[in-house]
Amino acid sequence: MKKSLTVIVFLTALLLSTNIIISQEYYFVSEITVRGNNKTDEKTIIRELPFELGSIVDAESLNNLIKQGEQNINNLSLFTSVSVSTELFCEHLGSKYHNIRVVIDVIERWYYWPRIGLRLEDRNFSSWIKNPDWENITLETGFTINNVLGKNQTIKLLVTSGFNKGFMFDYSNLALGTTGKHYLGCNFTRLYSRVQNVSLVDNEPFYLKSDTSFLTSSYTALLTYTYRQKIRLSHNFKLKFAYVELDPAIFSHNPNYWGNREIKRRGYSIEYNFILDERDNVQYPLEGYFIRAGISGYVTNRMDTKYITAEGDYHYYKKIFNKGYMSARVQCGISKSSVEGYIFNRAIGYNNINLRGYELYVADGQHYFVFSPTVKYNILPKTYYTLNFLSFLPRFSKIHFALYAKLYTDIGYAWHKYPTADNGLSNKLLQSWGAGLDLASYYDITLTVDYSFNNIGKHGFFISLMAPIK
Repeated sequence: MKKSLTVIVFLTALLLSTNIIISQEYYFVSEITVRGNNKTDEKTIIRELPFELGSIVDAESLNNLIKQGEQNINNLSLFTSVSVSTELFCEHLGSKYHNIRVVIDVIERWYYWPRIGLRLEDRNFSSWIKNPDWENITLETGFTINNVLGKNQTIKLLVTSGFNKGFMFDYSNLALGTTGKHYLGCNFTRLYSRVQNVSLVDNEPFYLKSDTSFLTSSYTALLTYTYRQKIRLSHNFKLKFAYVELDPAIFSHNPNYWGNREIKRRGYSIEYNFILDERDNVQYPLEGYFIRAGISGYVTNRMDTKYITAEGDYHYYKKIFNKGYMSARVQCGISKSSVEGYIFNRAIGYNNINLRGYELYVADGQHYFVFSPTVKYNILPKTYYTLNFLSFLPRFSKIHFALYAKLYTDIGYAWHKYPTADNGLSNKLLQSWGAGLDLASYYDITLTVDYSFNNIGKHGFFISLMAPIK
């Protein structure tokens, strides 16, 4: 009896599953149409779709795949607006297969940008506001061309004067072949500076200045290669050569600036990054996650200075209720150097490793850990407006923005093997908390205004423009 019941249950389950499979509808992607791409190559857009022409997609998966494709195309940062939809045609009644046309509508951005402006040569705007110094400003002239040849390549040429002098040429995202899996980039930079961060004073970077000579003279050559294994999974490699010449005045102020008293140094570095990006939007993500794990090494031509570091960066985003969202970011890193050098001990406060409320300070060390949870509420959903007075510039006349309120707290720790009195934030648990507003708009512009407190008794307003993390 027991055996018979088991057989009956098994046959019933098999029959139900068979009926589900038989009744399942499928869609055949028989056509993909792109509209609005006056400059952008159609292949650059279509390869962001998680399916191809001729793919067969089951009905349950179609909406999710269309949504993913729309997100992927939007994350190219080439368009002010992206919409992906489907149209059913040539339907055969009585059949479980249907033909569909996928329609991609885009509004292209402006891709040519002359660069005439000022750049604050400080860690952030808040640091410069505290001690405004017009010598800490770089004048930039040049241009940036995005979406070169309609293939999402970028060329930058800048000539700088003021805080830094020199020039920079950069060519990025050069596709090798037509598969969209292999990309090259190159960068050459020549810089001179009369101002250089050489040490810490009271937990803040100290900048040595010279009115008579350049404190640093350098040039770097960088080659990058990216293997895009999947649409949202990539591997990035970098090879870099750098020549740096220092003024002896730097060593008079800090003998351990880079580990020895060499005035000239040639160095070579190699870096690898694993990147998995499952965010819904690279500019201002609300759902999904992002993982970056990397390792890099540096050695001088004489092999007397060696430095290696491994870092991880994890983001998580989730909708928790209607208009309510939460996010959390974890950053960590470990490093080892053959010499005791100031430039090899930079941890919290450098390279996008920050604690809100500690924008004016840094915590040096060989290893670090930062945890940053945030809760957000969408005050104003993404809203589109037309600026009639800019109707003659269609790429600027249609704008959008969304407004979010947030509460946050940050926790960080930097381990330092060689602590000093001026680096009192190292080897100490750092905490901060506060509230703020984020205004996310078009052209990847996000303005954030925060009021923060920290556990060393400091508080105040902090304003910044956030760049997308890619």
